[in-house]
Amino acid sequence: PTILNTAYNKLQMWDGRATSLEDQATGPIKAQAEMNMNMYILLTRLSAIPGYKNLFERAYPGEGITEQTVAKALANFERTIVSTESPFDQWRNGNASAVDVSVKRGFALFEGKAKCVKCHQGFNFTDDGFHNIGLKTPSGQSPDEGRFAQRKVAVLKGAFKTPTLRDIALTAPYMHNGAYENLVQVIEHYNRGGEIKENIDPNISALDLSETEKSDLLNFLNSLTGKPQIITIPQLPN
Repeated sequence: PTILNTAYNKLQMWDGRATSLEDQATGPIKAQAEMNMNMYILLTRLSAIPGYKNLFERAYPGEGITEQTVAKALANFERTIVSTESPFDQWRNGNASAVDVSVKRGFALFEGKAKCVKCHQGFNFTDDGFHNIGLKTPSGQSPDEGRFAQRKVAVLKGAFKTPTLRDIALTAPYMHNGAYENLVQVIEHYNRGGEIKENIDPNISALDLSETEKSDLLNFLNSLTGKPQIITIPQLPN
């Protein structure tokens, strides 16, 4: 998942297995499929750099360079990655010319016929819940149980966390397994009512959207992109 707006999430990761950003932060470091780094080796390397020792002491006095303080540092950085005001926000705040009529129609579809708001709610466009949307497992991948792996409740089998739609145009590929390359494919998925019907969320059904309606919905989603956040790359210690 994107780290954008993760500060607002109640649970982290697609299956909600991390209860905080600190819990999540070191997972990719140790995961075989990602950085595959032995934490002891990492901490030894960081501790050998005087600049890092000084910075960790300033940030976390008396705690040293540990897995816990590395997690804190990463999590606190992630909390600074937040969405900015988008054209949609400007329109909702009273600027009638911030978006065109297609975006306005798309938002009406989002709240109505397309039923997107059933799961994508609030300012961050997520209910923080888990849903099986009838997604087919791409060839070469193994099926993922999703939230069911954490909570053995039948309705959660194949259910994954609802992502934010903020800056959604910038966060391809889409779905927990990267099944779709663009938002057009995502809209088509929901318009079909999903692929796999077993254990599918009751809110997922064929939408019968026209080509114009699909275009309006896409334009609405694109209107949720804010100005890029400027992040200054720090001078690394040595």
